[in-house]
Amino acid sequence: MVDINEFNQILASSLTPITLISGVGLLMICMTARYNHATNRIRQLMAKRATAAAKFEPVIDAEIDLIYERASLVRRGMLCVALSAVFSALLVTLCVLADFTDVSLLYVEGGLLMGAITLIVVSTLYFSAEINLSLHALKMAIDNMPPAPEGPAGQTEKTE
Repeated sequence: MVDINEFNQILASSLTPITLISGVGLLMICMTARYNHATNRIRQLMAKRATAAAKFEPVIDAEIDLIYERASLVRRGMLCVALSAVFSALLVTLCVLADFTDVSLLYVEGGLLMGAITLIVVSTLYFSAEINLSLHALKMAIDNMPPAPEGPAGQTEKTE
């Protein structure tokens, strides 16, 4: 039977991986939103490209390719985040198991923690690369904006 002090130690040793899982969940939500936005934008551009007027616009094709690359980076990052959550869950399980059975699994726990953190770092690098690529996509969209309509006396109109 486990007394209250042992239970408190078990709970304390599990808090770090549980907190890690929460942070990973927030990162996953953010990346999922970016992935969904990228896929929706690709669908919009493909619908625009299907019209007769835009059928042969290389700018649309270039933007689709760029956004697809962004979605691919986010997907890889999401995979790393998901694997990190699995490592963190295994770490919690092993911490509790080790405390209940008095078996030292310190090296396995350390390896799982290092793996979870490494996967978060890799995921963050993918996420940073996607943000950098999205800046290029934004620049492309700005460069291809139609000129502002001219108002009276040759001045451009301001919209608010």
